Amino acid sequence: MGEVAARLGVSASTVRMWGQRYRLGASARSDGGHRRYTPDDVERLAQMHAAVLAGDAPAAAAAAALGLPHQAADPRRPGGPGGSVLAVPRGAAAARGLARAASRLDEMAVEDAVVEAMQRRGALAAWDEIVRPVLVAAGDHWQRTGEGIEIEHLLTQAVATACVRYTSALPEPARERPVLLAGGPGEEHILPLHALRAALAERAVPARLLGPRTPMAALAGAARRIRSAGALVWLSRADPDAAPGLADVRAAHRRMVVLVGGPGWTGVDVSPAVLALSPQEAADRLAAAWQGS
Repeated sequence: MGEVAARLGVSASTVRMWGQRYRLGASARSDGGHRRYTPDDVERLAQMHAAVLAGDAPAAAAAAALGLPHQAADPRRPGGPGGSVLAVPRGAAAARGLARAASRLDEMAVEDAVVEAMQRRGALAAWDEIVRPVLVAAGDHWQRTGEGIEIEHLLTQAVATACVRYTSALPEPARERPVLLAGGPGEEHILPLHALRAALAERAVPARLLGPRTPMAALAGAARRIRSAGALVWLSRADPDAAPGLADVRAAHRRMVVLVGGPGWTGVDVSPAVLALSPQEAADRLAAAWQGS
């Protein structure tokens, strides 16, 4: 079971559950009487895994892998279209698949689903259409019920890792004058910056992600030291310590382009920076700044 799980990139508990719930277990035995997976068993499990990542309900994916009617595969399946814990009923099929993986705390399945979505759609389309709806659903579920914070935490970690995996598989950009991405001084949530860095890598634009809670003086110093072509400061919530430091960042050097993004900047005077209304606009402006440099 452990070897099969490693081949599929899922946990052993997931393989065990699929065997118990969907009759996709090992069909052979060793001379010593231990259960063993045949090549056909592994192929059926691989088919189910691919279908779940694509957004199919587990019961339907198992039925297809076994060649059975949908109802015969799992007559006891709980939950709605997004899973028994985390539902995204109006989301895309891939978003519902991601929600199911998150609900069962299958970190590798979450990572794989995000990487596959980025490969198929591009980093920012995958973020907007697949990842963000599931993150919103996880936050809403926790606020409504007081439960499921572990799902949100696992999602955050797995999505960040998936963005790194996807980015590292792309051709390495040039190293000169990379743009800088940073959370504001009090900002903890920077997943959008992981997606933005992946989108910039798709365009061969070098970017450095400084992480959450970056002091503005530190951002200005980094920009000055590496002669950065541009910088983006992200805020998901208002932060009074961020705006006063924008002038220092802009003054890092003459050809520096400074952007701000995120709902935390709403109603704030961001001059001399420029407000990017979406990750796509931020990617466009940062790419233009780097190419112009």
